[in-house]
Amino acid sequence: MQAHRHDEVEINYAVGGSLTYLIAGSAARVEPGRLSMFWAGMPHSVLRRTGVERFYWVYVPLVWVLGLGLPESFLQRLMSGELVVDSEPNEASDRAMLDRWSEELPDADDARRRLIVREVEARVIRLALAQPHRADDAPLPSADGSAGKVADMARFVAERHAGSLSVGEVAEHVGLHPNYAMTLFRKHYGMTLSAYLTRIRVCQAQNLLITTDLHASRIAFDVGFGSVSRFYEAFKGISGCTPRQYRLESGAQGYVPKSPFNPCSPAG
Repeated sequence: MQAHRHDEVEINYAVGGSLTYLIAGSAARVEPGRLSMFWAGMPHSVLRRTGVERFYWVYVPLVWVLGLGLPESFLQRLMSGELVVDSEPNEASDRAMLDRWSEELPDADDARRRLIVREVEARVIRLALAQPHRADDAPLPSADGSAGKVADMARFVAERHAGSLSVGEVAEHVGLHPNYAMTLFRKHYGMTLSAYLTRIRVCQAQNLLITTDLHASRIAFDVGFGSVSRFYEAFKGISGCTPRQYRLESGAQGYVPKSPFNPCSPAG
């Protein structure tokens, strides 16, 4: 499978077997019966599937995850490209929960969708709190010692995407010269800081298009674009369609959750 990226955080669960990903150049295994999650903004692909009977995945916007107040060490690992695996698994409970979401979400009313959102939120928080504490809260190691800086830049941009933001501000946040910050970011994430900011804004716009009735022009400014024309240009360049087409096509597929995540999807 060819490497790809998208801007959500991906939650995975394999039944009956394991799935091995290649994430940012490192192999990572989704163990059977264990919930795991990673930031899919890193290039990733499936290396192999071993005995998988069924597979669930849930996409949640990065900005939503960042707003949950999760431990800094957990967010650092997530933003650095690590596949974070639940260290306190409950296979029976998780399987029942995922089956229920998969069953209920397609036809759920607003009240039921809000309930599922709260359940997803609680499960993500529980996974994060169960992770072993790293005493030094240090960034993940890398060949040049820069992974923590780059992850911090990515997180800073995602958290502040809705306002005006310059490369200089991002670089200052991590204590680097702007030129060096841009070089490091492109080396690790394969895109410029500006391109990443645009992707985050478009990702959040996609979420608002399928979870609210806000007009596209209002969404454009809410997610940080300075003009409607720039929003339409960036949205079509990344999504391959206009905001209106995206909203209509998402609705036609029957999965327009009034929630911050796409429905969980089983794959045999």
